[in-house]
Amino acid sequence: MFGVLVAKAVASAFSIGAGFRGGLFFASLFLGALFGCSFATWRFHLRGENIRSAVDVGWIHSLTVGRMMRPTTVTVQARMSLAAFRQDVPLGATQRAVVTDEAGRYMGIAYPAKAAAMTGESLTVGAILHLQTHFLLPGMNVQEALAAFEAAEADALAVVDGPETRQILGLLTEQYALRRYSEELDRRRKEMSGE
Repeated sequence: MFGVLVAKAVASAFSIGAGFRGGLFFASLFLGALFGCSFATWRFHLRGENIRSAVDVGWIHSLTVGRMMRPTTVTVQARMSLAAFRQDVPLGATQRAVVTDEAGRYMGIAYPAKAAAMTGESLTVGAILHLQTHFLLPGMNVQEALAAFEAAEADALAVVDGPETRQILGLLTEQYALRRYSEELDRRRKEMSGE
């Protein structure tokens, strides 16, 4: 019994010294054994962070859309005629073109395949716009970007500087975001395992 009391005193001193409030040492051990996560991970969950393990802590917020995006290769204006669009952006040249207004604000994405299937020479690129209200911001992390791809049901989204100004900064594909997320996750796991 004396040994248990000494162990309890040592554990409480260790708990307070580590920054926990007194008496939380055994509670943290209990949580770790019962839910399979650390006390710190549990505290992150209470704050609303979606963290599955220590591997996920921190680095997800540094893997942002701004770091992953690529420059847009083809940009056209919404008032351009479909005939001119088909001539400037023929099938096979690119999968998508980012469409802007006269001031350079994001209007949506146009697909050359859709333009090739449309008839009516009086139509403009504005008639075949997609994803007008879906875009990414450079400060979004990779998880937020993947959620935006899922919500938009799109394989690529434009990156704009802000929801009001909507100036084009680049383009990000879902495939590239998933690849970067997987690469970073593998790298962090290797670091933790000492490989």
